This record gives sequence, structure tokens and C-alpha cells, in this order.
Amino acid sequence: MSRDDKSNVQRIAEILKGFDGNNTPRRTHEILDDLGVTRSTGFGLIRALVAADWLERFDHGQLRLGPKARGLIFAGLEAPEAADDKTLSVTARPGSGAAGAARPDLEWDPALVRTVDASRFRKSAPYRIGFSNASTSNPWRRAMLQSLYYAEKIAQAQISDLLVLDAEDDPARQLQQIDALVAQGIDLLIISITSVNDTALSDRLGALARQGLPIIAVDRRPNDRSSLVSFVTASDHRIGRICALWMAEHLAGQGRVWMLSGLEGASPALRRQQAALATFSDFPGIQVENVSYTDWTEQGGYQAIEKVLAEAGRPPDGVWCDSGLQGIGSVRRFLDSGLGIPAHTGGDLNEMYKLCLHHKVPMAALDYPASMGARALQLALDVLGGNTVPQRVEEPVQIVLPRGCETASVKADSWAELHVEWDLPDDAILSQGPALRSTKPTPERSVSA
Repeated sequence: MSRDDKSNVQRIAEILKGFDGNNTPRRTHEILDDLGVTRSTGFGLIRALVAADWLERFDHGQLRLGPKARGLIFAGLEAPEAADDKTLSVTARPGSGAAGAARPDLEWDPALVRTVDASRFRKSAPYRIGFSNASTSNPWRRAMLQSLYYAEKIAQAQISDLLVLDAEDDPARQLQQIDALVAQGIDLLIISITSVNDTALSDRLGALARQGLPIIAVDRRPNDRSSLVSFVTASDHRIGRICALWMAEHLAGQGRVWMLSGLEGASPALRRQQAALATFSDFPGIQVENVSYTDWTEQGGYQAIEKVLAEAGRPPDGVWCDSGLQGIGSVRRFLDSGLGIPAHTGGDLNEMYKLCLHHKVPMAALDYPASMGARALQLALDVLGGNTVPQRVEEPVQIVLPRGCETASVKADSWAELHVEWDLPDDAILSQGPALRSTKPTPERSVSA
């Protein structure tokens, strides 16, 4: 390495070290002043770092650490899970001692740094991989599947067959389809479970694991994780907690909240709901009046709000949604009512951002990364290659807020005005990234069940 190269490496290190633990955006001229180099040299380094995703432009003349740098320092925090009771009760207001309102402490989960020696699964490529998908019932699930197909194209030399089956959110159907995939001689099973509480599915996966079949869960996992080599996910606890914290602080600790969860029995919906209820319990002035399930659909969100609105007779101060998939239905129901739109949470879907920004609805969103489909397939190839892999893989989740909607504790990683894609379809899933958002969906493929 030449002396000039060493100097540039040191300068790059100084630039990256200049950001604090909250990744607070910095002005370009401040970075250059601290660096002490000519403007031409400094701007050249910054342009190179932005192009390589080590830095990203945040706002006018401001920079922050980019996705590559954040990936190096990202460490997910999860709440420890109760081993027994997975049910929730919301018959009483959070903070009043209702079952399920006990607050799980946010702490480091050692599972996030545990690894698995996959040498026993080593095989020669190409591989036959099966994917038992919970469903393709909403745009996010289709985007996740598209992400998996995108990864297949990149690694096509290593894959002879990728067999995909859609369980349509039916546990009995998924059980049959797992056996159909196994019968076709798959080398590895990727699964997105239909129901965390279905014991027949957990038992079948356990039996297959004991027979030597490597299993990777993505997005939704079984209740018994002992059958899994690894689990690809994002922090559902973070999504539920941050959205609830933003809502409570936006309402200054006082107000009525309705909660719209996703699919009953799905582990992401369960964990987000638990985290939100625990967070709301820290604010005695926040009243959670209702919790509804919406199946993560616009129609489900619309109908849930219609029902509660008829019962309550007046709108709430805020609607906590664990995703914009049902959030758009909620916003549209309030638009139809003419009563005004309360503050909302929930991202993922391009239409949710369009609606809230167009109608100036206060909102907070944490997009659930559809890229975990691709990550699951990459992990599958690592397992079949006999590599050591993480026991749990968490995709980072960023906070997206409209300008002016930050609260004391919840700050934006990205502004909604810059995050939304006005020129893309309403059902675009923004967490796919530009490469996939601009391509047509890959036609679905399946094998006979």
C-alpha cells in the first residue's frame, strides 16, 4: 500500500468515526473542516464513499452513515420470549394489570451472536431447495418471494431446482405441502410458518430435522425453534415498541388508541403486539380501547375501523398499525367518514406513505425488510456449503417519519418525503430496494402438492 493510499484509508476512517451512536446527520462542510484537507480531496472521498454506500445523503448538504457502514455496526435488540404463554389479553387498559401487559425488558439476546456449524449438511452443488411459503396474500409477501427469486438468479449455477408452494395461510395445507417437497428430494427446506401455535407443524419439522434435513425459517417461525438451523427475520419487537413509543409521545402521553394487528397466530403480529402493549403500559394516560386482527389486508383494516367506529361513536386519537398493509384501509375508512384522520403508524406499502403525506396525517413507520427472502436463500447456500452460519439473522429496520413528526425519543433515519416513491405503483414495497422496486414481479412457480 502506498503512502497516499494509507493517507486515504486514514481519512476515510476519520470521516466514518465522526458520526455519533445515533448516526446524527452532519453537514458536508463540518466533515471537511474536521478532516483538514483541500475541498477537492475531501469532496472526492465523500463522493466515493456515497457511491460505495458507506455514506448516504440525508438532506440538503447533510450526510450520514450509509447502509454498508450501518450493517457493520448493527446489532439487533430483542425482548426475551416467555416460554409458555403466547396468548394476549386486552380486556383491561395497559397498566392496569391485564394479562399480557407485563413489560418485557429490552435486552441483548445471546442468540443473535450464536453460530451453527453446518459442516454436517455439506453437499456438492447444484442443490434442490424447497420453500414452503405461508402465503402470497398481500404485497409484502409477494415482494419477499420476488426477493428470493432475485437471489436465485444471482446464484443459479448453485441451484438445480427451487420448488415453491403457497400454503394460503392454512396450517393443514402447509403440513401436506412440506411432505410434498420432501418427497421430491429437497436438500434443504426454507419455511415461512402459517401459525406459530400449530403443534402439528412444529412436530413435523422436528421429525424432519432429526432425520437430517436442514431447515431455515424466514419471516415467520414455529413456536419450537429447535428444528431450525437458522431464522431470518427483522426485529418485530423494535417495530412494535418504536411505533407505540412514537404514538404515545406524539399524543403527549394522553389519548385513546386503537390497535390493528396483522394475522392472528403469525409470530410477527404476536411479537409486535406484545411489544406495543408493554410500551403503552408505561404511559398511564394512554388508553388502548381495542385490539383487532386484520389479516394484513386493506379490507381487513377498513372493516376493523368500521366496526370499532360504529361501537365507539367517535374516532380515537391514534391508530397503531403493525404494518401499512392494513393501515391504508384504516386511513381510507377515516377519509370516508369525514371525521378527520388520527395519527397512524405502519409503513411497508408505498400507498401508505402516499396517503399520509398527501392528507398530512402524522405517521411513524418501520418498514419490514422484504429483502429477507434473498437473505434466506443466501443462507441456505451457506448451510449446504457446510459453512458456519448465524443461528439468527436480523435484517436492519429503519425509522421513517415525515418532517416535523419526530418526538423526544423517536428520530428519523429517513424522511418519509424522500422515502416515498410517487412514480411507483401503490402496492410497491419500499424495503425491496431500488433494483427490485423497478422490475416486474417474477411469475410464481410451484410444484404439485
